[in-house]
Amino acid sequence: MSRLIRTGNTGSRNRLGEFVNNRLPILFTALLLVFASACEINKYNSAEDHYNNRRYAAAIQELDNYIKTGQNGALITRGEILRGQCYYELGLLALQRESYDLAIKFLKLSNSQEADQALGRIYRDMADKALAQGNKRLSLDFVNAILREISGSELSAEMLNRRIGFRLDTFIDHEGAWQDYMDLFDNYPNNAFEVAARKQILRIIPAKVDQARQLYNTGYYSEGLRILFELGKYPVVESSANNQMIAEAYIGQAESYLKGQNYLEADRFFRIAVQYDPGKKAQVDRRLEQVASLFINRGNELVAQRDFENALIHYQKTYDIIPDYALANQAIARMNTIRENVARAREIQAQAEKAEFSGKYSEALNLYRQANNLDSQQEFSAKISQMQNLIAAQADPAAFARRVINEYRGGILNIRIQRQKQELLRAYNPNEIRDSGWKFMISSSQFKYEARYDLVTPTISYYYVWQVNLRDRSITPLNKLSEKLME
Repeated sequence: MSRLIRTGNTGSRNRLGEFVNNRLPILFTALLLVFASACEINKYNSAEDHYNNRRYAAAIQELDNYIKTGQNGALITRGEILRGQCYYELGLLALQRESYDLAIKFLKLSNSQEADQALGRIYRDMADKALAQGNKRLSLDFVNAILREISGSELSAEMLNRRIGFRLDTFIDHEGAWQDYMDLFDNYPNNAFEVAARKQILRIIPAKVDQARQLYNTGYYSEGLRILFELGKYPVVESSANNQMIAEAYIGQAESYLKGQNYLEADRFFRIAVQYDPGKKAQVDRRLEQVASLFINRGNELVAQRDFENALIHYQKTYDIIPDYALANQAIARMNTIRENVARAREIQAQAEKAEFSGKYSEALNLYRQANNLDSQQEFSAKISQMQNLIAAQADPAAFARRVINEYRGGILNIRIQRQKQELLRAYNPNEIRDSGWKFMISSSQFKYEARYDLVTPTISYYYVWQVNLRDRSITPLNKLSEKLME
């Protein structure tokens, strides 16, 4: 029994020891944290005490060390804010001593809104002083410093106004002045400084308008429109006049698409133009009709080529420009009639060719005439002439061959032969010249005849011979002498 009791007591002592051993590090750590936190608070309070007693440099030194080594994030943030306030106070002190460079350095290190405002006022004073001394470049540098370094400064509108004046009058930077004015209006519309700058910037607006007009008049439509749209956002141009120029630019762009035969894009830009200047609607409507007529004309050309499918496509394209365009409707109806006539003409042509092949030239002639009335084509006209020739040749081939010879180029063969005979008569007696007159005889086929004419003298002879095609009335010289006579 006693052994058991002793054993139980030993276990209890062991568990107590384990408890103490496990908890002691945690308690020790907690004590260290409490101690460390108290130390950090003391460091911050010391720095704050320096600040309250205007020992700003000492406060900054302590805060710099604490911010580097501290562990309390919230306290570090408070320390950074207090450090900035110290630099701000140092800046004000330097400003009181007119140590402007040092004041600027401290205020920049402060990195606070109130420091920025003070810094802006310093830059403005220095800009004023430089301007009073006639140093416009230096004055502009300080103006630039405010606009560059102090975002959202209460002096921004005033400084933009000043810089606009410098750029317009001193440094002749009109584009820079315009960029500044846009910035001024975008951020401070109707501010007193914006209104004053507006009066100044109006001096360069006519030149910008002329630039825009020159750009779109020379084909740089996007560039010209960019300027006009930009101007339209600001109270520096009369909106109606500006919109009229925008419309002109779009019309010019539409015309350029017309030249490239991009009719749909041309139509789109014409319609945009009317949106900006409704007064141009009548002009645009007339131009759209002209555009539509281009499709109509091209469709007509395709109909003449008997390309009816593509002709229909072109006619229908006009509906994208002028819905249910009457002239297109008429053209389509006319095309359909022509298509039917062409089909019928081809049927009649087949009949005519069959009659021609059978030697029924009169019947073929009537049929070719019917086909030509339905579809006036060169091939039908040629066939009509050919059938007339064959009918005449069939009746009296020799007489028809004589007629062809006599009518060739107004009878030139007879004229030249008689001229040649007159020359011979000057050298020979009439009884020394044998004149055969015209002789006609069948040649290689039914409708090909030879035509001969001989002039013979004791010393020289002229033998002329041609082949006459009765089918098409063509004449072919069969020797050099005859060829030369035809020249």
